[in-house]
Amino acid sequence: MTAEGLLEQIAETALDDDYYVVRAGQPEPSRSFNTVLTASVLGVFALMVTIAAVQTATDRPTTEREQRALAQDVSVRRAISTDRRDTVTNLRAQVGDLSAAAGQENPDAVTLRTTTAGTAVRGPGVSIRIDPAADDGGVGDVSDSDLQVLVNALWFVGAEAVSVNGQRIGTLTSIRTAGEAITVNYVSISPPYTVRAIGDKQNLRDRLVDSQLGRDWAARAKDSGLEFEITTTTSQRLKAISDKRLKVVEARTAAKAP
Repeated sequence: MTAEGLLEQIAETALDDDYYVVRAGQPEPSRSFNTVLTASVLGVFALMVTIAAVQTATDRPTTEREQRALAQDVSVRRAISTDRRDTVTNLRAQVGDLSAAAGQENPDAVTLRTTTAGTAVRGPGVSIRIDPAADDGGVGDVSDSDLQVLVNALWFVGAEAVSVNGQRIGTLTSIRTAGEAITVNYVSISPPYTVRAIGDKQNLRDRLVDSQLGRDWAARAKDSGLEFEITTTTSQRLKAISDKRLKVVEARTAAKAP
């Protein structure tokens, strides 16, 4: 082999075979690189699965404790609700017993409240209608003192309860003129006036008609256009007086004598 041939051979074989492969087309992907990447992804995924499993195993006791605590709380609240229902039932029964007992209270207390107008009452009695005449020159006018005297007369002939235009007459009731109107229990009333009394209806009527007061009212009705009418009633209801007219401020129970 000549020197010239040797040089040509060296020139032709100087480069690695991979060089010619690259020049001939695209380089092939590195298999080692793909293997490392796949292994890395799988490793990360396995790590995440492991962490999730460990976390689940760690949290399980706490979750179970919370569930047991909630179940116990529900049981306690149900027991409290049951106790409260029982309490309500017992209280209702006590209220019923007290209400029944109130209906069977001391007769003296009932009489006292009736006399002082502290309770509504119902019974027979009389109803008196008084309607002043409008055009008689004042002859038939009715004053506060006229109603006062009539109420006192009803007590005298046996009334147990009295009202004037729906206002119950009690121990602290006042009948007086305020301005141009008559007031009862500080409530203004206007004609016609209706005076109701509960008691023995026939006795109340007869005694009132036969009294001097009854004869005076009859004479006034005859001499003027005033209307004065007494009727008996089998049953009528008189409401209780307002609470503020039952309040005693200055009076005190006196000590019993030795």
